[in-house]
Amino acid sequence: MEEKKSYKLHIESYDMNGLGVAKLEEKIVFVSGALKGETVLAELTNVHKKYAFAKTIKVLSPSMQRILSPCSYYEGCGGCDLLHMPYRVECEIKEAKVKNTFHKMVKDENIQFNPLIRNRNIFGYRNKVMTPFGYDEDENVIYGFYEKLTHSLISIDKCEISNHNVNEVIEFVRRYISVMHIKVYDEMTHTGIFRGVMARTNYKDEVMLVLITTKLFDFSRMLEYIEKDFPFVKSIYININPDKTNVMLSHQYVHIYKEKTLVEDILGLKFSVSAASFMQVNHDMCEKLYEEAFRMAGLSKEMTVIDAYCGMGSITLNIAKQVKHVYGIEIVEEAIENANHNKELNQISNATFICGPCEEEIQKLVHLEQIDCIFFDPPRKGCESTFLKTVIEMKIPKIVYISCNISTCCRDLTILQAGGYDIQEVTPVDLFSKTSHVESICLLVLNTEMK
Repeated sequence: MEEKKSYKLHIESYDMNGLGVAKLEEKIVFVSGALKGETVLAELTNVHKKYAFAKTIKVLSPSMQRILSPCSYYEGCGGCDLLHMPYRVECEIKEAKVKNTFHKMVKDENIQFNPLIRNRNIFGYRNKVMTPFGYDEDENVIYGFYEKLTHSLISIDKCEISNHNVNEVIEFVRRYISVMHIKVYDEMTHTGIFRGVMARTNYKDEVMLVLITTKLFDFSRMLEYIEKDFPFVKSIYININPDKTNVMLSHQYVHIYKEKTLVEDILGLKFSVSAASFMQVNHDMCEKLYEEAFRMAGLSKEMTVIDAYCGMGSITLNIAKQVKHVYGIEIVEEAIENANHNKELNQISNATFICGPCEEEIQKLVHLEQIDCIFFDPPRKGCESTFLKTVIEMKIPKIVYISCNISTCCRDLTILQAGGYDIQEVTPVDLFSKTSHVESICLLVLNTEMK
């Protein structure tokens, strides 16, 4: 068994990320781009002591379920790793991923697992895209995404899961950079000006464009073309990043065109979204996610609620419509300023935003009044142990945990479980169709003996 050598493999099942599972010389091989029941020719990419990874080179005996990928860059890009399978199969894999991770990491036979909430629009849903720019072998300006597990840029002219207006305007930027001979940044030599583009859209398909450069640059000619040909572009910034790094965005934004923010609508409330704001990348499924989280919490006008890691307040202010009072806590000062602006925008009076460490602010609030429920939607790394310890010590009756990483979620849930919480139910949500990622919502209730 050798790396970069091809072998004939029969795919017996799927792993938790939708990779095909085969056996070769008593080792498990995880095969990308393969369906259960198929025989494929696959090239080994990584070989370990007990398992190996491979990529499908040729399908020798295709499954009846195999579908033709609508993306011509599928084999190279690897960003959308499930384009070769029917959506029904994708959903089954995601449901199994959540259940199997819970069964492996969380010792509880009484958890209710709800069906995956499915996405009705599995293409064109992504409302935020960041694309690095570069050159191909012929020195043509290209943009795209990095090939999986490499730093090799795959040239594209559109992304199938991205908003159509975003695809259109990024391709225009590529042509402009090429025609105007603006030098693209080279990481190896640390030369050039233009690094790439970040673009985001709202519910009206309006676009905010962020042009990422190594220094302030005059794009006035570009703005003339955009105003004439792309009326849906409502805001443009330059993000200046002079550092020798492959991290694209810095904290330095310069506003150069029209509005400073986009207005997003989430469940009937308006939100002012800045270039640096965090927002779920799938608008329609974000609303489904919030509705399911609110159902789990059993929100009512008698309740007082905390929303930890509140960001710009999209969950907080939607909770406010249904409860007596809600507190949003966030350590990032700019996010709290954004949240307070959104509070004023929607004329909401029963929400309070607090800037500070969650574990400290929670203790202050619990000592002031009865808190009935706490929501948290942490980053992929999950919650800090000090935060979880504080939640346990405060004995808040209900927890709604929203997670984009089921492994760190289960890790955190075992800590909360040991602290006296029972896991009641779990709902997976498909925010990231055609990829192996899955969101989940968990309801925990404080055991009556611990109150």
